[in-house]
Amino acid sequence: MAFVTLARTVSHDGSLDAKVLRFLKKLQEDDTRPGLNIEPIKNSADDSVRTGRVDQFWRAVLFKRTLESQPHYIYYGTYPHDEAIEKAKTTVLRYNLKLGAPEFAQEKPRKEAYEYTPPAPVQPAEPTTVQPASSDAEAADPGWQNRLAGNWDLERLEDVGIDPEYASLALAATTQSAFQKAVEAAPVTQGLVLLGLSVGDSIEDIREDLGLKPAEEATEETLHEGMARQPHVFAEAGDDPAKLEAAFETADIDQWRTFLHPEQQRYATGSWNGPYRVSGGAGTGKTVVLLHRANHLARREPEARILLTTFTRALADSLESNMRKLAPDLGRVSLGEKGLAILGIDQTAHAVISSASPDELADASEKVLGWTARELNVLTKVDAAFTDAVAIAHPDLDPALCSPGFLEQEYTSVVLGNGITSSSQYARVSRAGRGTSLGRKQRLQVWKVFAQFRRSNEYEQRATFPEISAVAAQVLETRAKNENTYMCDHVLIDEGQDFHAAHWKLIRALVAPGPDDIFIGEDSHQRIYGQKATLSRYGIEIRGRARRLRLNYRTTAENLAYAISILTGRDYTDLEGEKEESSDYRSLRSGPMPIIEKAKSIDDENDIIVKHVHAWTERGVQPEAIGILSRTRDRINSLKTALSEAGISSVSDEGGAKTGSGSVCVMTMHKAKGMEFQCVIVAGIGADQIPAQWALEGLPEAERGDALQRENSLLYVAATRARDELVLTRVV
Repeated sequence: MAFVTLARTVSHDGSLDAKVLRFLKKLQEDDTRPGLNIEPIKNSADDSVRTGRVDQFWRAVLFKRTLESQPHYIYYGTYPHDEAIEKAKTTVLRYNLKLGAPEFAQEKPRKEAYEYTPPAPVQPAEPTTVQPASSDAEAADPGWQNRLAGNWDLERLEDVGIDPEYASLALAATTQSAFQKAVEAAPVTQGLVLLGLSVGDSIEDIREDLGLKPAEEATEETLHEGMARQPHVFAEAGDDPAKLEAAFETADIDQWRTFLHPEQQRYATGSWNGPYRVSGGAGTGKTVVLLHRANHLARREPEARILLTTFTRALADSLESNMRKLAPDLGRVSLGEKGLAILGIDQTAHAVISSASPDELADASEKVLGWTARELNVLTKVDAAFTDAVAIAHPDLDPALCSPGFLEQEYTSVVLGNGITSSSQYARVSRAGRGTSLGRKQRLQVWKVFAQFRRSNEYEQRATFPEISAVAAQVLETRAKNENTYMCDHVLIDEGQDFHAAHWKLIRALVAPGPDDIFIGEDSHQRIYGQKATLSRYGIEIRGRARRLRLNYRTTAENLAYAISILTGRDYTDLEGEKEESSDYRSLRSGPMPIIEKAKSIDDENDIIVKHVHAWTERGVQPEAIGILSRTRDRINSLKTALSEAGISSVSDEGGAKTGSGSVCVMTMHKAKGMEFQCVIVAGIGADQIPAQWALEGLPEAERGDALQRENSLLYVAATRARDELVLTRVV
């Protein structure tokens, strides 16, 4: 019997998965089996290195250590025979005493005389980055500065455990690309330390985030303890074949959807005296934290009623899918039952309404809407309903106030957010955060429209989604007041930046204030639906209980630089009204520069898109790993037609193409929220398409800033769906 640990930097051809897994299972059973052919390597830099026979052509590279008289193998990767021998000669597994972390490094084999000389700093040519769609420039400096070089020197970096060759490369970097190369050249944990220091984190905070404990000496015990503290580098399977299989399936560090990094561990398993918020840019792992936290709470409190919610049903389905991967044995329940419920926020509101008695519904609707509801049907054509209300109640209303977009936002944020049911209340309520100022006379005019809107809805027994959320919140508030009962013990929210006032009232009413009541994930840069909201207005106090994640696990540094450039020049605020920065986000990975393709016509743009899809698939990219995104549904239809004519199968399902389907996924930028693809094409980024002019039409001037910001955020969301390669097309 032998124990096995997998390196998350594991390297092998994916087609070998089955063979490698069989080899490792046999190794667990009996490492002395002749067929495994476990052999030491002469003149290797590390005496513990071994190779093993996967088949006649492929060999595994492993390190054999002993703990408590038991053989313990650390699997490094699988390579063609000769390459495996060379890897085994030069790769060492060592313990970095200053960091307190096991790590792999490359050294010369002992048979060669070797004296270390630090290499000359590598300074590649300045990378070409692309501008947001509104600019004609094809290159931009995203303003990157080497903050590491401004605060650290070679000697200090060596003192905290960074090898001089990697420290030299990082300090000498004059571009983000060069810095990224230094990070990737270093052992994983050293690279993460460099990234943390480069964004201004203290070495103490980094050690705490990464579970690092400097040691006085390296022993077998400290090595294995260090591996246990480093799940971002090592996946321990022990002698259990089931654990081996599970670890093997998630050994690739790119499996970030359910992989919890040590930086995120404290938020997934921590405990606080009230609401807590984790913020961070796209790909920083907020959703992963929420998934693990939901799993942690369900295990810790089997009797607890837990809700994991997000903005749309599609995003909830994605959470459900990833939770099945993370915790397949964890069942699902309906809202209010013991266990974990995963629902979109509007689904949650409907579940509350469905649970309400006729008297509860009548009372809540009267308090919120000013009329008694027997039932609540969904009003889908909200713009038309507001237009009709203006025509009936105040046809000569100031044109600047007639926009359905303005009226809907005003109604949701101010009227529903403050529980307004009369003109006198509306005339004196605070409208903090609203762009357009309204005097008393204008407020009374606007209220006439709202009153007519409500009268029309009463006749049809219908309500908007925000109204349904507000009524649901009132049902729960009344129950809490009269019966001191709540539907949930813990509520976790993903995509919190898109929630509106009525949603937050519902969230607060679902769970009693107290320890670990509410946990929120948000990214203000991805606010493409919601209106700016301040949580304290709704009884959700998070000051002093918030943390921002800055390390991107999904997107390459080059794609991230482009996405961040889209946000330049606009101010973003979080759920407490504080300014949210984007300049200190960093990526673990590098890749090719994003490409902007200019087309002469829509047909030409389609040809360019087809060309890229063919090039990717010919290189071995699976069609379902390719996403093509557009601002409008009409453009989606024309793209699907062009792909079909080129012999390329495509789907537009918002859940994405299924693995092995052989179909490219084509969808709107909005529907791509929460998804990722290996390669992404963002079609139609010309200034006449982003921002969409119809999204700004009729808005008062003071409201246009928020609308433009949402359009910028939408392009940012689209660009950050790409893991590896990003292409953007425009007709000029």
